[in-house]
Amino acid sequence: MYRLSDTDIRLLHVFRAVVECRGFSNAQAVLNVGQPTISSHISQLEQRLGFRLCDRGRTGFRLTRKGESVYEQILLLFKAHENFQNITLELKGKLSGFLKLGLIDSTVTDSNSPIIRSLEMLNNKANEIAIRLSILTPNHLEKAVLDGDIDIAFGTFDQQLPNLRYKPVYVEHNTLYCSYNHPIARLTEKSEIRQAIADSRKVTRSYLEGEDLFPLGSDHSVNHASVEFLEAAAIMLLAGGHIGFLPNHYAKMWEERGKLFPILRDEYTYTSEFFIVTRKNLRGSIIVETFMEDLEIAIAEIKADDEANQNT
Repeated sequence: MYRLSDTDIRLLHVFRAVVECRGFSNAQAVLNVGQPTISSHISQLEQRLGFRLCDRGRTGFRLTRKGESVYEQILLLFKAHENFQNITLELKGKLSGFLKLGLIDSTVTDSNSPIIRSLEMLNNKANEIAIRLSILTPNHLEKAVLDGDIDIAFGTFDQQLPNLRYKPVYVEHNTLYCSYNHPIARLTEKSEIRQAIADSRKVTRSYLEGEDLFPLGSDHSVNHASVEFLEAAAIMLLAGGHIGFLPNHYAKMWEERGKLFPILRDEYTYTSEFFIVTRKNLRGSIIVETFMEDLEIAIAEIKADDEANQNT
């Protein structure tokens, strides 16, 4: 029977890094060791396992079938080890362990987002929690929650999956923008602007599957830009060749500087609902439950502040 030693665990960490960096050279920065040392570690692991894990050479890095299987088992092994640590720490009654969060990008400028306030409250309660915060697209967030790689996800989700629980939090407002040097910015007649919108190249977020193009009367002969993250969309808009939707809070700083212009704000706008997403069969966890409680408090505080501002 093959038994894992501390040396084996260390070598498996090296192999995982090499796979996820897609080669020995790229893994050097992550592992902070030279390529000869990495090569030696992989050779040592192959000797201990008794088979070849990967091909490397002039043709590049490629996993063998056995190497692919080992990598899949490594992910399961480390996830099980992490869960074991969390459970044993909770049995001791300690608010300690791992909290894995996932967000869509560019929410840091959103005053309606409860995430920063929730993390602040959690940090004030315990400093022994290892927080892993990932920025992913909505589709990848849902997959990560289903796979157990993320405990709680926060973002916009058009189609809700049956094995996940979605709790609505607030609504985000999006407006159509162009740069200050885009031809549309110089137009004044609404009819001309509407026609220019239909004829213009647009930035679309790939995970929306074209839904942000439908209200714009898009011409399919026009070449559009597809992006996964809002930062990429903002770069394309600022460059002046495209138009597209951005959340108001995210575009605000460029709009105030005259870099981005809203296009017929009263006509070309839409809302996105934000949700907190967890698995329906999520195992009870002190850390997750504590953070969810902090989220509820943060959401209530934001709503109270909004109401107070509206009454002043």
